[in-house]
Amino acid sequence: MKLILITIALQSMGVFYTGSYTGQGTPAENPEGKGIECFEFNLETGEITQKSYTKQRNPSYLVISKDKKYLYAVEETQENLKPKVHAYKIENNGGLSLINSQPINGDYACHLAIIENKLVLASYVSGNILSYPIKADGSLNLYSQDIQHEGVGPNKERQEAAHAHMIYPFADNQMYAVDLTLDTAKAYQWQDKEQKWQSNPVLDISIEPGSGARHMVMDSNQEFAYVLGELTGEIFVVDVKKIDSKSIQKISFVPENHDGAIGGAAIRMHPNGKFLYASNRGSETIAIFKIDAQSKQLSLVGHQSTYGKTPRDFNIHPEGKWLIAANQDSNTLVVFEINTNDGTLQRKSTFKVNTPVNICWL
Repeated sequence: MKLILITIALQSMGVFYTGSYTGQGTPAENPEGKGIECFEFNLETGEITQKSYTKQRNPSYLVISKDKKYLYAVEETQENLKPKVHAYKIENNGGLSLINSQPINGDYACHLAIIENKLVLASYVSGNILSYPIKADGSLNLYSQDIQHEGVGPNKERQEAAHAHMIYPFADNQMYAVDLTLDTAKAYQWQDKEQKWQSNPVLDISIEPGSGARHMVMDSNQEFAYVLGELTGEIFVVDVKKIDSKSIQKISFVPENHDGAIGGAAIRMHPNGKFLYASNRGSETIAIFKIDAQSKQLSLVGHQSTYGKTPRDFNIHPEGKWLIAANQDSNTLVVFEINTNDGTLQRKSTFKVNTPVNICWL
């Protein structure tokens, strides 16, 4: 009986990590983060318990390998401060041990993704993409390719130069590099023979100029893309099967009564594929949309306050019951229970964490 109870208890626990801003030069008002923090999460009650932390400078984005053995983290800071990308081994207790680090040839690295045996990283200010080979032991080789985006956009203040903002893996060894200035998710295909990425412009996804393409998600069949426009507060739904990849819908994720700053941040799809969520800094809200099963277009369900300031990121547990919002400038994680019938969110608890900016489920 005791063994059965222990097994049930373990099954009801999850683990997640947060990245944070730790020093000056970041977008945070008062960066006070410790680095990468590890938390235990009760999947029955939504309760958070801190387990450990790993000191690192400005780990603004994290990604975990498919086999759950390794975690990779960027340092988001200016190039003259010699930023690095770090490879960690995930220990049995959830703690991290550093394997190795490699330099980042770029300004303000902000996103990274694992694609097969490569770690691909986007640097926002310098607008370039770096591809690092991943070795069998989880360590990183020096980057093998540096892809530079070029261009300007109509927003003279924010689109004065290329700004690579996200790496999104899709299909077989392919990726989209979402660029805020180009208002395009640029497609790349890995070439085994040349051992490098090659652009594939026929699959590029473009949204309205000036929108500020930031992040994107795709449906489970990878036939429809949802691209978040940071600057104008809109989501663009794109049928990627069509050759021209034009958007079939544009819908706002900003509350109608909000007349302040717009700062779209994260976009996530519920694991059941029925709901889409997008956060906005300024209104401090998460917009909730229902996805039509046939057309894949969005209809607004409502807006949920994040009960904090600057929701830079949020993430949904893979089983679909819980959503955690990271409120960067109010130093809180807020746990919401998801109603899987209508997509709405109900706040369950709040946990204090200094300057959290990314949530990564183990």
